[in-house]
Amino acid sequence: RAAAGTLDVWNLAACTFEPHRSSSRAVAMQQPLVVPLLLLSAGLAGASSALSSVRLCGLFPRFRTAAQDFKADDSGTRRFAAFVQAIREVNNKTDGIADHLLPTTEVLFTQRDSRRDGATAFFEARELATSAFKGQGCDAIVGAASSGPSALAALALKESSTPQVSYSSTSAGLSDGSTYPYFARTVPSDDFQATGLADLVHSLFGYKRIATVASTDAYGASGMLAFKRRASALGIVTLASVSITGGANDESDFSEQTEALRASGATVIVIFAGGYDASLFIEKAYDAGVGGPGFLWLGSDAVSQASTMARIDDPTVRRHVFQGFFGLTPSASTDSPIFRRYNRSRSAMPSTAGDGAGNCDLEIDDDGVQMWAADNDGNASTPLACSGSDNQQHDIYAMYSYDATFAFAHALHRLVEHARVAEVRGDELYEALVTNVSFEGVTGRIAFNDASADPSRRTHGDRTSGVRYDLWNFGQTELSVVGAWQPCSAGAAACSEISTSANFTYSTADNSKPHDGSEIGLLFAESGSGDGPKMAACAALLALQHVNEGNGSVVPELSWYGPNALQFVPKPIGIVRADVASAIRGYESIRDRIDGFVDGAASRTNVHVAQLGALDGVPQLSYYSSAPELSCDVQYTHFGRSYVSDKISSSVLAEQLAGYGWQHYGVLHVRDEWAVGYQEHLAQNAFRLGLTQFSGSWTESNAAEIREAVQMMRDIGVNIIVSLSFEVDLLPLLSSAEDEGLLADNFVWIIIEGSGSAANLGTNPEATRLMAGMLSFEANPVPAFGFQRLFRLWGS
Repeated sequence: RAAAGTLDVWNLAACTFEPHRSSSRAVAMQQPLVVPLLLLSAGLAGASSALSSVRLCGLFPRFRTAAQDFKADDSGTRRFAAFVQAIREVNNKTDGIADHLLPTTEVLFTQRDSRRDGATAFFEARELATSAFKGQGCDAIVGAASSGPSALAALALKESSTPQVSYSSTSAGLSDGSTYPYFARTVPSDDFQATGLADLVHSLFGYKRIATVASTDAYGASGMLAFKRRASALGIVTLASVSITGGANDESDFSEQTEALRASGATVIVIFAGGYDASLFIEKAYDAGVGGPGFLWLGSDAVSQASTMARIDDPTVRRHVFQGFFGLTPSASTDSPIFRRYNRSRSAMPSTAGDGAGNCDLEIDDDGVQMWAADNDGNASTPLACSGSDNQQHDIYAMYSYDATFAFAHALHRLVEHARVAEVRGDELYEALVTNVSFEGVTGRIAFNDASADPSRRTHGDRTSGVRYDLWNFGQTELSVVGAWQPCSAGAAACSEISTSANFTYSTADNSKPHDGSEIGLLFAESGSGDGPKMAACAALLALQHVNEGNGSVVPELSWYGPNALQFVPKPIGIVRADVASAIRGYESIRDRIDGFVDGAASRTNVHVAQLGALDGVPQLSYYSSAPELSCDVQYTHFGRSYVSDKISSSVLAEQLAGYGWQHYGVLHVRDEWAVGYQEHLAQNAFRLGLTQFSGSWTESNAAEIREAVQMMRDIGVNIIVSLSFEVDLLPLLSSAEDEGLLADNFVWIIIEGSGSAANLGTNPEATRLMAGMLSFEANPVPAFGFQRLFRLWGS
């Protein structure tokens, strides 16, 4: 009976109990119902009293494994201290912190050392779930720290339906709710972090090419996979990818990986690995010439910790190795009242670090396990190792451990105080956690994704709110926050916001941003008559040098940019100018590493190479190919040239011929793309001007066909002859013309681009004699002021 004249009838068919009001008259009319209902209410009275205690356990790395000399894990200890802090605040009903949670229920706790090792975490999780507290087991587990150990712990806890909330396991692989049905986390999934790192590379730094380093564990492998997926969508090219095995030590050999990075030429390197492994690798890479001035390392959250840098004791060496490092870590607002309260409470906790003389704090937990000391090496003959905390050092993931503990407190409160359960069942606790828990934590709004309606249960238990990352930068001595990244909304990887609030420190001597070596390919002819091909290649290299220096001595506009504003790395590849296979091999060897390329290939070659450039979207500028066919912007979408097209050149030549009053002329040409295209456009322009053109042709290096073409021109009777010939055929052509009487005084010969041929054949007395008095028609840069400036510089 709730009050005079009413009776509460509780609906036990649902998990929530709602009273249905009845009048006293109705009850009197249904008297037979009254007794059973009253008896049932009496039966519920015992079950409605709250549980006196619940058991919450933790998996925290306190010491490392034998492979890492059983070293103390200070960051793991600080996260355990935050776990203890939260439990004591829940149990204390007079401190003003969450006094409403579990008002009559005590939270008992214990912990085990996961050692950042998968196998250890698996067996310790199973022991906690089934054997802790004298066989009663744990109702829930907070942990583990690293993703690999958390994944194996989750598989062990799946057997006992024990809910688990991790505070720092970020691997995207843990979002698989079907494989890990009782796993959740207060830290965001690496899907967010990977997106953030790619956005920084693309949008903040403006880089297009990188190398990557990832550990082979769940954290590194899945995180790097997510990063590469996002990077590829942004058009970022990965020049090299290397993997490192976790559990590294000072004797680890990374020479194969560092050589691959060095050979790639990458100066921007993204690393996804555990902090200790990353620290060792980055230091050894620096020793191998990968890192230091001109490089930029961008690290994931595990790398972006003070402990990563602190592994190197010498501050000078530490600065050389890490200066200019950037990284992301999950963020919490240090200005919020909740953070300030948490921080005050943490700092006020007494130190558990021991006295520094080997005497540890020997406090035990509710399961009789020592909290701040342990037999870290399994050797009873050695003294206990201290693993306490002075509670003064800030740890990012300690806040997430604190929030994970409170998340379980809220879920347990839901079951104990609202559902009035007689015992805590793992499946019910996990459901309460995912579907009902939402509160303002130290790290922001805590809520979990409910994907139970999705058959794949993808992202089930993942954090869905308060996702934000701090951008860290290592300066001269330490890491500091210089900005932030966050998605526009939780789960929206396609949209993000980047903010920066401080100047950056880079690795360079002048603190200029390192360049990613935007590469310009140079396909230059390494063989040919005379020095022309070599001089052209040298001119291209000189131009790139001037661009990088902001040197306006030849092209004044370059000085507008200043030094280091543009940075191009040349990739010179030698080809045979007129050999298609040679040029294609050269192009394919560099196409994945370049922004564009400059080439000195012949037109017959570029009609093939330019099609590949169009398919691959690689811009090309030629200084040698002049065939009109290459002007087709449908077929050759990414081709351009600094040399004038023969479509223009042939038009000007036709005007010249008409200007001299010559009505009939002949064209002798080799049959290739350049010469055929030139004579066809010349014929079109001649027709437009009322001129008549006769043509004869031959296959390159075929002396018999050359003689036949000359004889045909003799029989036609023209005495104005235009020659479109390569140097290899020019001497045979002129010799045949002399034999047929076509070099007499009443003949005019116009050699297209003849000055180069004359210069290259100038050492041949016969060629000099035959070419005497002939005309050359070609584009002439000499009047240009830029040419004069280049000429003076070249001569000096």
